[in-house]
Amino acid sequence: MEMNMEKPGNVEIFKLAPADIDHLFRRSGLNGNQLSPFSYHAEQAATSSPSEFFKQLVESANFSSIAKKLLTPDLKIEFNRGGAGSAEETYYAFLSLEDNDVLVQFQGNDGNLLLLFFDNEESFLEWWSDIYASKAVSTYQPVFTDTMATEVLICALHCIDIYRRSYMESMLDYRGGLDLAISTQDFVQLLKRALASKDKRWLLPTMFEITPGLKGINIALKPEHIKKVEELGFLTSNENVLTLGERSRIMGTEIITSWLGSVGCQATALINGQEKSLSRMFLSPTAFANHLFSFESGAGGDTRFRHQANTLPELIQTLMKWLEALQKVIGGTVPAKAAKLEAPAMKFCGQCGAEMKPGKKFCTNCGTPI
Repeated sequence: MEMNMEKPGNVEIFKLAPADIDHLFRRSGLNGNQLSPFSYHAEQAATSSPSEFFKQLVESANFSSIAKKLLTPDLKIEFNRGGAGSAEETYYAFLSLEDNDVLVQFQGNDGNLLLLFFDNEESFLEWWSDIYASKAVSTYQPVFTDTMATEVLICALHCIDIYRRSYMESMLDYRGGLDLAISTQDFVQLLKRALASKDKRWLLPTMFEITPGLKGINIALKPEHIKKVEELGFLTSNENVLTLGERSRIMGTEIITSWLGSVGCQATALINGQEKSLSRMFLSPTAFANHLFSFESGAGGDTRFRHQANTLPELIQTLMKWLEALQKVIGGTVPAKAAKLEAPAMKFCGQCGAEMKPGKKFCTNCGTPI
């Protein structure tokens, strides 16, 4: 993988040869866990020497933190990039409950590992968003205002892809108009073909191909889902004929003109000794908005989604809250950074209004019991 980026602030960058991982285990004394993509080979570590890259890592003041995150992380986030004309890549971010540092691990084209160590979550997200998100700065009209069944999103993205398909066919046929009508049967059959194609030039297959774990969800397309898509303005129906609506044309044109690819991610942690998914998200940036879709599983095994169309600052803020929520779920406490930012709540006497002193059982101003 070739990375096109300038060195971000508040970060250390390291390179390791694959065999260096065994020496990292040996030097750190860690045994690893199921979240780590690496395992220890004691014999190989005993009979080989570390590469020239390893010395730089050992000399870093953050060696212990880096080793812990890479070999025994508390939280792992898998990122997949693809779609449109973007380069495909897979990489990981590792976090620990002990601090706010973030370690990102890439696999280079040369077979070596590239490690980026950020000293806080915000600097990581600013770097990440600068590479993978849109600079969108204006507000975007809400599309999906509530949490909805994922089947609704599938139909909506399918409408966008059908619009793009009709647009391209009209160009090839030198036609000025677009054929925006399709039978319900053809709509469903084309949807099945799209998902089976795994073709990441299209938006709907891309979402399933790059969002980890999404292909394993149950999909039960029902008339009520198409009806909901109609209410959202993606379709109009007349008996068994569906016609693409204004929302399909607007978002279809947006994707045609400025969709540069997407990112799918999944956060996992060890729950009762097993790796479990905590959250999945799909980001599809355009020149107009960063379309962020988050997925959650319902009690009945169904999957629902929530959509946000964010500007760049809004996206960073949303992802910051996401990381803090994930750490709170697995740690049972407010994340360290959030705790530092939150000032202690001020308490006042109900009798005289004076500020209460910590640890006091009586108001120091009027003597009223607390």
